[in-house]
Amino acid sequence: MTQVAVLGLPHRPPGRTSIGRQTFIAHEPGALQYYIHKLVPYYNSLSATLLKMSATESDLFSTFLGVAKYWPWLLAVAAVVYMLWNWLGPNGMRHIPTVGSSAPILAYLSGLRYTKKARQMLLEGYAKHAYTTGIYKVPMPDQWLVIVAGPQQIEELKRMSDDEVSNYGGVDELLSARFILGQEVVDDPYHMPLVHAKLTRNLNEFHGIMKDEMWTAFDDLIGVSDEWTSVPALKTVMSIISRTSNRVFVGLPLCRDPEFLSIATNITLDIAHSRFLINLFPPFMKPFVAKLVNQVPSRLRKAYAMIGPMVEARRQRAEECKTNKEEWDDRPNDFLMWLVDEGVKKGYTNESTVLYLLLMEFVALHTAAMSFTHALYYLAADSSLVIPMRKEVEAILQEEGGDLGSRTAVSKMRYIDSFLRESQRMNGTNATTIWRKTLKPVTFSSGVTVPPGVFLSAAATATHLDETYHSDATVFNPWRFVGLDNARSFVSTTADFIAFGQGKHACPGRHFAAYELKLMLAHIVLYYDVKMQPGDEGVGVRPKNEWIGNSIIPDRNAHVLFRKRATS
Repeated sequence: MTQVAVLGLPHRPPGRTSIGRQTFIAHEPGALQYYIHKLVPYYNSLSATLLKMSATESDLFSTFLGVAKYWPWLLAVAAVVYMLWNWLGPNGMRHIPTVGSSAPILAYLSGLRYTKKARQMLLEGYAKHAYTTGIYKVPMPDQWLVIVAGPQQIEELKRMSDDEVSNYGGVDELLSARFILGQEVVDDPYHMPLVHAKLTRNLNEFHGIMKDEMWTAFDDLIGVSDEWTSVPALKTVMSIISRTSNRVFVGLPLCRDPEFLSIATNITLDIAHSRFLINLFPPFMKPFVAKLVNQVPSRLRKAYAMIGPMVEARRQRAEECKTNKEEWDDRPNDFLMWLVDEGVKKGYTNESTVLYLLLMEFVALHTAAMSFTHALYYLAADSSLVIPMRKEVEAILQEEGGDLGSRTAVSKMRYIDSFLRESQRMNGTNATTIWRKTLKPVTFSSGVTVPPGVFLSAAATATHLDETYHSDATVFNPWRFVGLDNARSFVSTTADFIAFGQGKHACPGRHFAAYELKLMLAHIVLYYDVKMQPGDEGVGVRPKNEWIGNSIIPDRNAHVLFRKRATS
């Protein structure tokens, strides 16, 4: 693997957070390696020439101005050459059907169109190719996205080995992670195994504190009034989810600290904004663009200033116990402590530990909040939907002796489970899932071969709306999955429901999220009446979703009305 330090910045050793000053790792096949190979000698030659010139500041400044005036032209030429290479080169993939134009420059314009018309383009490709080749591609501004569609091809993608396709490589392409978060995160996303090994397996230990925090958050943010109270839906849901999740991630009192919660929720916006801007440019320009637009380093500094001392104190205590072989009696049991322990084992810095905590905030908060807001809009638009869920929760409450938050109580909520699964089927938070990057040529049973270095993804929304799987697939039927076995529960991954991915790399945090969302919906139907605040769509109409590329975002401005449940 060739490593080139952009602008002469040194590569930081393992264990050092390289965010904001990261080394550019030239591991992209095709165009990126080609351009780095071609451009680096010119960069070195230019540097040497400038150094040999007059040492006076005025002469050097004049020389710089003389060279700089050509940079816009050089960048424009480089961009055009890249577009041609992306079409004519080995990764042009002209043998794979295209939605939109595949011609140079026009493909880039189609990629810009994809940022606003992804839904139409993905559904169009699925309708044409899901049951033929099972493979098609759509243009994004920075590269092709190859879509895997249809049951046979998705099953084949699910079964591909890690030496054929990379899960983390796919996530890297989706988020531009190495440019925004640093290469260290891409190479060792050690927070993800902790989700499965620690969080999911020990979820029972956190049921009590999650319920306590959620109930308190509802009282603080919505209250229990006999009068209708209007709240901004997505913002309020995000606040409740953030407090409940962080009761497990960092504990009290930090999970209620407004400043910390602002950092935890805004990291999602930082990554989303940075990713959107960076992905408008071809790969060889991304490192430079990232240095201009990446907002994550600033957020990390704020986070470290706030919780860095806590991390340092915990790490010092953990290392002392390890050295002295003694027990830590009042050892915190939260996700931050697990990150500290893992950081000690791996030799990572405290700054790195805080970065990985922010990554957990990113993956846990925004997806859960958007998923629940999608569901809340259905409930608020049709108040009759509350009846079967309310009856179910009341019966469970009696069976469980008043403990709504126990694992057995939540597992009995079949109507609530079906409601959430159907909402996720109709909306989801992303139109594609099972993100992978090919490491070698992979051939599907339809005969289509995808070359190495290609971003692959499965068509989630189109699969969920496929009439082959579901009758009246475009109609919201909240009780569609009631009465079916556990193979059709909210967290299950099946051929017709791929919102959480598939196979061994399916979302490891889905059990945590499902418990949280089911408990939240149960609390609402038990204690509140809800309805939509009239908006542009009219009275009792569910607000429309907003699509930004693959992302499916519930209306960010809609308000929902809450009041204390009316008793008959």
